[in-house]
Amino acid sequence: MLHRQLRNALEDIFGVPFISEALDNPQVAQNILYERPDEFKSTVRGFQRLNYQDEHASYAAGLERDLGIALICALLDSNTRELVSDLGLNYL
Repeated sequence: MLHRQLRNALEDIFGVPFISEALDNPQVAQNILYERPDEFKSTVRGFQRLNYQDEHASYAAGLERDLGIALICALLDSNTRELVSDLGLNYL
């Protein structure tokens, strides 16, 4: 249930097409985690500090596509979440 609520909230923020694209491309997220962990960390922390959906939507609109995919996959894709944990990138 919580996973579905999170996905619904993210779909409202990023849009359904982007969420679908992100979840179809976990390899993009994995590349970000390996190649740009500091930018991933900054992205996650920036997203976490916001409180309202309109703030999240504005933040999401300004994100680089690949960092957005990494954020979505880290939140919704179990393999990416596992990689986040394995790499010690637990900012979520």
